[in-house]
Amino acid sequence: MKKKMYVLGVAALMAGLLALSGVAQSAMWVGAQLGGNFPLTTNLEVSVPGLNANVSDVRLKPSVIGGATIGYDFVNSGFGAYAWPDWMKYFSFAMDLTYNKLEVRGDQTVGITLNNVNFGNVALRNVKLDGYEVAWTFLFMAHYGFLPDSEVPGGRINPYIGVGPAVLFAGMQGNTGVNVALVVEPGIRWMCFSNVSVDTAMRYRYAQPSWTADLLNREVTVKANPLHQLAFLVRANYHF
Repeated sequence: MKKKMYVLGVAALMAGLLALSGVAQSAMWVGAQLGGNFPLTTNLEVSVPGLNANVSDVRLKPSVIGGATIGYDFVNSGFGAYAWPDWMKYFSFAMDLTYNKLEVRGDQTVGITLNNVNFGNVALRNVKLDGYEVAWTFLFMAHYGFLPDSEVPGGRINPYIGVGPAVLFAGMQGNTGVNVALVVEPGIRWMCFSNVSVDTAMRYRYAQPSWTADLLNREVTVKANPLHQLAFLVRANYHF
């Protein structure tokens, strides 16, 4: 039900944006995004006083990822505009907040090492670990426009690349941790109208999230090292 409501919300936002008109080039923009998040296999490092374990080749479930974004183009018109040098029009800055689940489910065969003793591959049945991620991402973006016209002088098609850090709030089985991640996002911005755009993007996120819990009065730390994730995103933006 929540996924359906989110999709309907994005559709409503798109419909509202298409009904608006604006200036040919605007500094500020806001948007909503939705897509799929695909974590690659990872290693889990488990530390307990007197015991260190490594569980390799752990598979995580794909999930829906969604959120909101706000950005700024370094141009001299629109809300928040400034007399930037002309070459700054090829650069932007954006922040976004996204949410996705992070789950380990089903039967798996993993590699297990305990205190540097390798036990080889072990079959696990009915694995269930429920988690989530909330990422606050900062992107520094470079872009170039193609097919300019009188309505959109910056170009109808704008390939871009964004790079930056993210603050990652990750939870697993009720335990939370705050980590730093690296984000790289190549994509294309399609200018539908002078103030409405749609982005199609592939986001790569690298992190090493960890969680700490108490088990029988002993501190247990679990770390995913490393955690690579690929997210395919569609984003609708309003420029003002």
